[in-house]
Amino acid sequence: MITHTSSPSKIELRHVTHLYVTSRNAFMAVKDISLTVKEGEFISLVGPSGCGKTTLLSLIAGLEKATRGNVLLDGEEVSGTSRKVGYMLQHDYLFGWRTIEENIYIGLEVQGTRSKETEEYALHLLEDMDLLSFRNSFPQQLSGGMRQRVALVRTLACKPDILLLDEPFSALDHQTKLKLEDLIIETLRRHKKTAVLVTHDLQEAVAMGDRVFVLDRTPGTIRREIEIPEVLRRLLPFGTRQQDGFTTLYNQVWREMEGTSDGATSN
Repeated sequence: MITHTSSPSKIELRHVTHLYVTSRNAFMAVKDISLTVKEGEFISLVGPSGCGKTTLLSLIAGLEKATRGNVLLDGEEVSGTSRKVGYMLQHDYLFGWRTIEENIYIGLEVQGTRSKETEEYALHLLEDMDLLSFRNSFPQQLSGGMRQRVALVRTLACKPDILLLDEPFSALDHQTKLKLEDLIIETLRRHKKTAVLVTHDLQEAVAMGDRVFVLDRTPGTIRREIEIPEVLRRLLPFGTRQQDGFTTLYNQVWREMEGTSDGATSN
């Protein structure tokens, strides 16, 4: 596990405010957000619907430009999309007419980096996910959890330094979700990736995160930052859920969520 105090900043948001403007009105999604994510760290963002969690991911990914403030990756201002960042969504968006092997090469093709070497790396990741035997299968032949693992391989094959996770497990059954949480944390630690998770599942946020940021509703502001003790961070998410301290932390996050104006889903 990383030591946060000695690791360089991978992501930094400095007094970030973002407005969505239409011909009729302006809507402030987030207001004066400042946070830092260290290299190799995993943070969770929780908050009521409409508090700007996904907006923050879009700003980090370079899909949106902050109305005010600064977004930096490795100390450099974000000016657009970057190969440093991988984005994993709730839906896997696999192409049904392509085999699993061909699906995991899509990002490489988009980047123009597909080669024998990068293909071998992608297949190595597929093997890590225990899916190599399904390389010639099609997405419709796989379960939802398997498809999400393929989506993770497709993302990691491009070797991003930062992984953004937007509700990636919400469509899965509980057992599959728990298994995938462990698998993703193991994979990110092994490959020393930095990650930001957006979720409505407070247990998931605590079990996976090194820190949890609770956002107030519109406009989104940081209500509270809660650091997960190192004794829990060292464990995989399933093991973290079994510890006595887990319930205390979950209740702490829940109380903060109760303080937002419309509450939250506990899952």
